[in-house]
Amino acid sequence: MLCCPFCQFENSDSQLFCGQCGRYLQRWCAIRIPRGEASPPARSNDDSAYLDAAQRYRYLDSLDHLASGLVSLDRVLDCDVQATSPLESLQEAWFDSAPAPPAASVGPTVPPEAIAYLALQVDAFPAVPELHNAWESDQWAVLLIEDRFHWQSLLEAWPTQDASPGQQMQWLFEMTLLWQALDPWQTQTTLLNPQSLKVDANYGLCLTHLDPVPVPESLPLQRLGQFWQRSLPLTPHTAPILVQLIEAVADGTLTQVTDVQTQLAIATDALRPANCSHETFNPTGALAANPVSDAPDYSEDDVMLAFPIDWDADSDTDDPTDPDLKDLADLMSSPLDSSEDEGNPPNELPTTILPMKLAQVDDIGQSHVGRQRNHNEDWFLTQTQLTRASDPKHATLSAKGLYILCDGMGGHAAGEVASQMAVETLRNYFAERWTDTLPDQAALIAAVIQANQAIFDVNQAKASSGIGRMGTTLVMVLLQDLTMTVTHVGDSRLYSYCKRLGLQQLTVDHEVGQREIYRGIEPAIAYARPDAYQLTQALGPRDQSHLSPIVSYHDISEDTLLILCSDGLSDNNLLESYTDTHIAPLLSARTSLETGVSQLIDLANEKNGHDNITAVVVRVKLKPDMGFLG
Repeated sequence: MLCCPFCQFENSDSQLFCGQCGRYLQRWCAIRIPRGEASPPARSNDDSAYLDAAQRYRYLDSLDHLASGLVSLDRVLDCDVQATSPLESLQEAWFDSAPAPPAASVGPTVPPEAIAYLALQVDAFPAVPELHNAWESDQWAVLLIEDRFHWQSLLEAWPTQDASPGQQMQWLFEMTLLWQALDPWQTQTTLLNPQSLKVDANYGLCLTHLDPVPVPESLPLQRLGQFWQRSLPLTPHTAPILVQLIEAVADGTLTQVTDVQTQLAIATDALRPANCSHETFNPTGALAANPVSDAPDYSEDDVMLAFPIDWDADSDTDDPTDPDLKDLADLMSSPLDSSEDEGNPPNELPTTILPMKLAQVDDIGQSHVGRQRNHNEDWFLTQTQLTRASDPKHATLSAKGLYILCDGMGGHAAGEVASQMAVETLRNYFAERWTDTLPDQAALIAAVIQANQAIFDVNQAKASSGIGRMGTTLVMVLLQDLTMTVTHVGDSRLYSYCKRLGLQQLTVDHEVGQREIYRGIEPAIAYARPDAYQLTQALGPRDQSHLSPIVSYHDISEDTLLILCSDGLSDNNLLESYTDTHIAPLLSARTSLETGVSQLIDLANEKNGHDNITAVVVRVKLKPDMGFLG
């Protein structure tokens, strides 16, 4: 049982939120590495013992049976989840620096073992776990990383019915990418430890941790092949071409990573149906715009493996290895250790882009009247259409989603009527006009104008004037596979959240304060005005000549949360302040969106509560797409 540190309620070990108080139960894996001849300190069997002097991280259970040598592993509970990671500024600096900042810049209190995690977080994330905290003392170094030890083992997943030959090919390919990525950090032995190899529910290859004992020299690829041969369950049902490839690596016939990747491409192609056609990947697209280097940081900048994959999906998704890997292997054709490669500085990885395809889309919308209102003027719509297509070798998922949130004007008559009218008008408009591709900007603006006109006409018919005229804000997302449009009017917002970029506000409020900032006024002065938060745009009160909706287009290249919200939720920087506790957990498919959004609204009622509170959350999960090769 897991005792909540906030209310002492006993929860099951698998729960992410406390069943009584609803707080997020954040677990970390603590790695303690002895310094010199010292061994990690023995801890008390009392489960109230803490890892740190500040008593933030409380011991839960030992994982020492999974450790090697004198290294100690423990699972700990974060008792202050609202506090930011002590490494946050350092991680941001690593993300923003190209090339990566020198190791010396991290400071003496950060253990050298943490540098590899910081670097690999750029592009090898989420294959390499997130580093949350790290510190150094005279006796040992401590690293706190994401706890993945309870995930399914690769060796358990390998022989299952879900692990098709194509899926097995992909796992081997991903291991070759990691073999290259870990080399500069002397941690290739991680891939030779079966306990370190896990798969998430989307069948992406993940590591529990990096081997804390560095290997001074690069290992021969033959070691990896021998591990495959020795550890992977090769049965009579294993594809013969896969067995032959593993044998060729194990006996030293194939000694270059790029050669193995090429052979994996050929093997995958041989397993593909002859009549299977695939779209051609456009290397000038959004995914290809992300450069890579040598020792990563979980993204793709400079030290890494360039594939913005979120391996944390937890859905029943399809085999991501349908097509061949030949072109992808060509992208990796320059050897890592080649001193003649002018395109990559010494010790840098060649750029490899593994494009993604849609794996899962979930959505939820919830609204609450708030603590100080007697009626709810917000209205929303979630409408998702999923289309699956599959054959024996590959499967695809297509999505078409319409998500709208409107906040009826609080001081206006019948604001709830205006918000409903806007949503229904937009729903009907796109039902007739949205076909196989996203509407262009002109069509989106026309839709907003039509919604505005519907409300405006009612106002005119009632001869309403001034504050008696009803109106509404609007934030709207149209999602088509991995592209979306965003249209907004007023101060209802759209946020996005992904692990690489964190929480981002994608819309800018249409209010007097922002208008003054655009005119060059200092923000402090602009928002000192008594009317700073008065809307400059809304649907309904005025005709279309006073309307300037903002439209933007965005590509989705990694697992992403989209959060549409009324100001009752976004006021007082609530989402920014509680990102780690109430937003980040929703990205995992293990987390119920319904429960998570309900807790988010409860939080808004506690911290704000002065207005109606509405949230629409869309969770988009991706997985690797080999179908671009062909």
